[in-house]
Amino acid sequence: MLKARSSGNAIADRRFAYAMDYKAGGDPLSAAELVMQALDEAPDWAAGWLALGDLNETLGRRGEAIDTYRKALHLDPDDEAGAGARLARLGEIPADGAMTPAHITALFDEYAPRFERSLVDNLSYRGPALLRMALERSGRDGPFERVLDLGCGTGLVAETFRSICRDIVGVDLSAAMLAKARAKQIYRHLEQAEIGDFLLRQDAGSVDLILAADVFIYFGDLDAVFRQAARVLAPGGRFAFTVQSQDGPAAFILNHDLRYAHSRQGIEGWAVAAGLQLRHLDDAWARTDRGAPVPGLVAVLGR
Repeated sequence: MLKARSSGNAIADRRFAYAMDYKAGGDPLSAAELVMQALDEAPDWAAGWLALGDLNETLGRRGEAIDTYRKALHLDPDDEAGAGARLARLGEIPADGAMTPAHITALFDEYAPRFERSLVDNLSYRGPALLRMALERSGRDGPFERVLDLGCGTGLVAETFRSICRDIVGVDLSAAMLAKARAKQIYRHLEQAEIGDFLLRQDAGSVDLILAADVFIYFGDLDAVFRQAARVLAPGGRFAFTVQSQDGPAAFILNHDLRYAHSRQGIEGWAVAAGLQLRHLDDAWARTDRGAPVPGLVAVLGR
């Protein structure tokens, strides 16, 4: 969850801070009561309503959680705080598209200062290394002339691939993450944009390699992305990515952790529809959660 920004009311902020102390101490009931008191002082504070919804979920108050998430979404139509994803998790709205660009941007702008330390040191992140190994197994490991790094973040993928890639272009929603990537001086160009819009602006057949490490956990239906990737790739090009996985019949679901998980069947179906060949698909975890590997897939598609 994003850190709640100030309500603009000192009394509300103080009560909210006390509430978070109670939450951290394992007393969600007292925390919820204090958040409600804070909202009495600042009734138009979307982040406060979202926090109350989370506490209501913890307390098993499903109906109250839905109402408070809807209130947060009404007050914050762009959904920077992420109320829509929570409503989707509860089955109240469609899962696809529930993670809005505004929410992802805010999430990673806040996360950027500690991103690499948290991901690499605390979550045992190995997404870029998985992509490199998968490419080798797909029968092509470079060199690659022009490369797109989707959801490039701070540049961890580019660091892993720079030795086999001549021209790397990165795209990300978060300006703070892009600033970290820019400081590494690996990319020829970095752009702040939504991935779908970015791909639409690329020339057909202009790219040798597209990479997306731990990015599609924020996308549900991947059909449009796969079709654009197929259009942009040059003959013989590769599209390598990781996803969080699930074994159910659906192509994708929104997990309780507010991350999308995709099935093998979904990946295979989108690939066929886009005219891409499946070069490699294997079980692999890209990161851990509370010390346990998060089930995933690593895939390489080709033209």
